[in-house]
Amino acid sequence: MSKDSSSKDIIWKNPDDYYKENIHWGPIWSIFLTVLIYFVSQIITIFILSLIFHFMHWSSKKSNDWLSSSVVGQFFSVLLVEFLSLGTIYAFLRWKKTSFKKIGLVKINLKDVFTALTGFLIYMVSFYSLALILGALIKSFNINQEQNVGFQSVNGNFGLILAFISLVVLPPIAEEIIFRGYLFSGLRTKMKFIYAAILTSLIFALPHLIESKDGGILWIAGLDTFILSMVSSALREKTRSLWSSILLHSFKNGVAFVGLFLIH
Repeated sequence: MSKDSSSKDIIWKNPDDYYKENIHWGPIWSIFLTVLIYFVSQIITIFILSLIFHFMHWSSKKSNDWLSSSVVGQFFSVLLVEFLSLGTIYAFLRWKKTSFKKIGLVKINLKDVFTALTGFLIYMVSFYSLALILGALIKSFNINQEQNVGFQSVNGNFGLILAFISLVVLPPIAEEIIFRGYLFSGLRTKMKFIYAAILTSLIFALPHLIESKDGGILWIAGLDTFILSMVSSALREKTRSLWSSILLHSFKNGVAFVGLFLIH
């Protein structure tokens, strides 16, 4: 088998061999860089935007209002964060003399769509079942707690398009590449699937706990993203591709988008 051959062309009898053959970093690098990307990309985005505001002679109030209320401002913030995050992963992969292809960004096919739809059904049933059970058993577990996704004042088709790209297109691509591509794959070089999936899902869910509108811990979003990640990790393991998990993530965000912006 030549080095240029796609890993999907090989029938791996043992899934562990797939990761050991294609992934050249382990759990420590995976966790370190993933956490670093989350914090540093946000900090650099704030720094870059602050420089732009400074040269435009904007006041702090005007800058903050633009970032919190303007759809264009929020769109560019999301775009810059995702660009910096994926740029960091790209640089790391180049350093390791490998590519996005090795972490699952291979050619998409029609089967990925049907696999994603199956995964979406499993995710929906699992999430709503567990949410109802936990809501009934734990009084403090508020299943109706609202998540702060930004884009509080979206007006017109142009605003909807930017919000759609920012919520339904960009995050699924970037987050699946980072978490189910880079992080999960690195963990799988040393861990069995279930342990790698659980750790990936915990790391993925943690930042979502602080996205509550009322400032409290958003347990329902933590549960939501944990289950989404577990199903996405299973799709990544099964297909050796990221496309089914990207599509699953996009379907999930798309349903939320419709509920937030199109159904009144």
